[in-house]
Amino acid sequence: MKKNLPVIALFLLVVTASSASAAIQYEFRQTTSSDLESIPSSDCAGRAIIDGDRSRVEFLTGNAYPPGTYVIATNGSRTMTFIDPSKKSFVEINAASVTGSIGARKITIANKKIDVTKMPDQLSIAGFPTEHYRMVMSYDITVAFGNMPLTQTVKTTIDKWTTNAFGDVGDTFLASGALHTGNPDLDDLMSAENTNIKGFPLKQIVNVTTVNTHAAQNPTSELHMNRTVTQTSELLVTSIQPTASVNVATFAVPVTYHKAGPIHDDTQKAPVQVLSMEPAEKQ
Repeated sequence: MKKNLPVIALFLLVVTASSASAAIQYEFRQTTSSDLESIPSSDCAGRAIIDGDRSRVEFLTGNAYPPGTYVIATNGSRTMTFIDPSKKSFVEINAASVTGSIGARKITIANKKIDVTKMPDQLSIAGFPTEHYRMVMSYDITVAFGNMPLTQTVKTTIDKWTTNAFGDVGDTFLASGALHTGNPDLDDLMSAENTNIKGFPLKQIVNVTTVNTHAAQNPTSELHMNRTVTQTSELLVTSIQPTASVNVATFAVPVTYHKAGPIHDDTQKAPVQVLSMEPAEKQ
């Protein structure tokens, strides 16, 4: 039974710059893990650049995405194009449509609570002093599959070490590509994660624990699901700097590349991970 938090986790890390006309580039590492055997751990390292509402993320090493591939966006994060130079092909991902399809489902949120706490530690990361904030979101989420409602209790803990050294252009970038499901409760959770902590995160650790209350209430059910599932992701910016100008070709698909067919294997994996409560053999 595939049961996860029904939000979109965009792989693209949003960064900030000192002014709307400036660009910024950075290098990063990211790892993900789960206590489900069916979900292997993944890691990657790469470089990225943000210029206004345009962005490009290149995957250099790791097993999360094929090294050498990259993703570009020219309207915030609403539409992304995943490019594979080895095949001279690209795949377009409409994240706005994906979030809209999630919002169209019968999803309800109850017992929602969101807390943000400033922590005492102040680390220096990538040469910048940071402030540590911890956000804890907890709620019960119910998704209806036909006449059968499935409920989870979710607790998400997000630790961010942020800097204000690059102004507030990160907020502008988020606003330019803001995604909405159309479900007010889901949109509120997504907005809280993106806006309740100001500043650019140089380090972020996200821990999501879900408890399947359906499994507890129906011990004789033929539906097999783990009682508790924990997923963790960590992102670290290893270097970051402003850049005066960016060639427009940086955010364009090469004219000799062709549009690939529907995504069907890992070689065409797009940098958008849709997490939903859907029946499946594995997560």
